[in-house]
Amino acid sequence: MAAPFKLSILVGDDPGRPPAEVAKGFEQAEIAAGLQLIPLESNEAWTKKQEEIASWGTPPIRISSHYLEGLPGQQLTGPHADLELQQFYTKRLFSRLADVGVKTIGIGAWCFPVVDGFSKTKTMDQAISYCNFIADQASVHGMVIALEPQALLDSLFPRYLDGLAFAKEVARPEVRVMADLAYFIKLDQPLEHILQSPEYCMHCHMAGANDGQPGVGDMVEIHTHLFRVLRDAGYDKAVSCACPWVSTDGGPLNFGKETAKSLRYLQDLREKVYAS
Repeated sequence: MAAPFKLSILVGDDPGRPPAEVAKGFEQAEIAAGLQLIPLESNEAWTKKQEEIASWGTPPIRISSHYLEGLPGQQLTGPHADLELQQFYTKRLFSRLADVGVKTIGIGAWCFPVVDGFSKTKTMDQAISYCNFIADQASVHGMVIALEPQALLDSLFPRYLDGLAFAKEVARPEVRVMADLAYFIKLDQPLEHILQSPEYCMHCHMAGANDGQPGVGDMVEIHTHLFRVLRDAGYDKAVSCACPWVSTDGGPLNFGKETAKSLRYLQDLREKVYAS
């Protein structure tokens, strides 16, 4: 049996959840790249930001998300896609991702819209061209891309199998997919779709009920199902808590306390699944 997957946590996506307060014991961290690495800021500003990120004391940062948030108003397909700006942004972002140790770059399907009145063929051409460009950049830094289907019916790949088919169409080893439990649930997709090409799944997101953290709500059955699928897939990468966080004791959110609760929940469930 393959080694168990790692437990990760998203940091830097909300100022109300300071990364330094994350409970100890997570094995990796995922950074909100477009909100923290901001390629349109100067290299001097980036040097200072690196010092701040190092001070957080998080587990090793190996994954990123929030890809285009540092380029407001831009998407990667459609009539307003600015290729020159995107290429500058991408090269600098990838360099900064490498600086903090990221190996897997998550890109949400919202970045690849299908726009009414704009050629679907042109949209596909734009997407494949850009993905070839980022595959080149990823290769330079030893990274992979994880395209995240997000149940958006006006995107190029709303469902997991759509994302898988698109990644295979691009046909670059650096371009793969991400599995997000919330979107599987939203469009009633079988988790077993992950098993169709398990080598393509590079990252996984999960939350609890009503988008709260894992451990919130009666989600044990679906979480157990997901963990068994990942076990059967030989998946040894990361499962991230990439979600809004809520207080479970009726008071103000205590991020450290809540992350500790979620971590225990995930550790116990992972141990149970791999022991069975």
